[in-house]
Amino acid sequence: MKSVFKFICCGNVDDGKSTLIGRLLLDTNNVKKDQLEDALKASKKNGSDKIELAMLLDGLLSEREQQITIDIAHRFFDYRDIRFHILDCPGHEQYTKNMAIAAAEVNTAIVVIDSTKGIKPQTLKHIEICNLFNIQNILVCLTKTDLLKNDKGKNDLKEIKSLEEDVKNLLNNYTFNYEIVPVSAVTGFNTDYVLKFLYNFAIYQIEKQEKNQKQILHILNSKLFKNTRYYYAKSVFKNTILENEKLTVYPQNTPITITKQFDNGCFNILENVDISKGDCITNTPVLISNKISCKSIFFDKKTPSMLFKHGSSIKRVIQLTPSSLELDGEIVFNNIEDVKQNGFGIFIDEVTKKTLGCAVFKNNQKEILPKNTTVNYIIYGGTHLKRIEKALEIKNQFQPAPFILDESDVSYLKSPELIMLAEYINGQGSSTICLTETAPKKRPNNCILINLNQEK
Repeated sequence: MKSVFKFICCGNVDDGKSTLIGRLLLDTNNVKKDQLEDALKASKKNGSDKIELAMLLDGLLSEREQQITIDIAHRFFDYRDIRFHILDCPGHEQYTKNMAIAAAEVNTAIVVIDSTKGIKPQTLKHIEICNLFNIQNILVCLTKTDLLKNDKGKNDLKEIKSLEEDVKNLLNNYTFNYEIVPVSAVTGFNTDYVLKFLYNFAIYQIEKQEKNQKQILHILNSKLFKNTRYYYAKSVFKNTILENEKLTVYPQNTPITITKQFDNGCFNILENVDISKGDCITNTPVLISNKISCKSIFFDKKTPSMLFKHGSSIKRVIQLTPSSLELDGEIVFNNIEDVKQNGFGIFIDEVTKKTLGCAVFKNNQKEILPKNTTVNYIIYGGTHLKRIEKALEIKNQFQPAPFILDESDVSYLKSPELIMLAEYINGQGSSTICLTETAPKKRPNNCILINLNQEK
């Protein structure tokens, strides 16, 4: 199976994004015969005898009629030993949110600039979004160089030098690793250089991904079936979780062990732990807070009632400033420069459910994740009903509330010794209340023993 490398192509409308990608598809022999025929028919309908390369990419009927890209067009091509996944982003201002969503998925971007018209406001916005979403590698393609003519009507690239300087001055304000190349997608001038650029960065990125053993899974739901609980989660990485892998559930800060994984994304765990939608399972450090340092960008007007979606967690926005976000509950996240896929979220109108904007998490301190200082309880003596009443009384004192283990919940423990049960509770790393009839033979560490028979 070939490795997959994903990148975006962005820039102002009509600057030649789709035409350039159409050329890449054509040069790598990744266009089927029927696609060529359809594109040629569409080109003739637009009054052209030659194939318009953009027609190989614009898939929606409304796009072909308007000759623009509205939705994010996904295309693939194979070059050498790598499969490239292209996200052709819309250039119109009203579709900026589509570009932002695509930028959140990649680390490499091609930015096209029409060499005959120069840098436009939407070009600046797209570059700013690339910076916001921590895209590291940028290739600036100065397109349509076949239209640059001198006084004698011959092709002349001298006029492009001043544009190159303008682009350099612009990109030097950021931390991008960038290159600038003049191209003509129509004639194929320098498109081989574009392929080499993509290939070199693909090799670097794929090697980096293969070394990355991070796991971050956002819980979507869980179901109990035939006395076995199954969990379903969305992973922010493509690599899959491994059976017997040790992970931690946040915000509970509870260690778990994956016992079995299924093809549909479901998995089982060894421990009896309360995990619900919005929780996060990971093997890498994360941050937990409802007050987050961030940078936001909006594509539509803010509304008085907004929700914020991150992973599988949806919280209500309490306060939003240019550099911070406060929610009505904690989320589990990372700074975007540490784990990009876990470093952003989107704003949603609570009434219309429309996407309004997005925020990326930056400059949050590592101390946001609190250490686990939870004290566990073992309640024994008295009647079973009194033990339950005492457990509920204690549970109401905590936020988030601890979970309660009855003797039946831990009957699978090999040793009948209660001390084994107490050590099991301590090993959970989160608030736990155990109900039992008798006390352990010795006091476990970090446990409070409550003897109901001695209570007044």
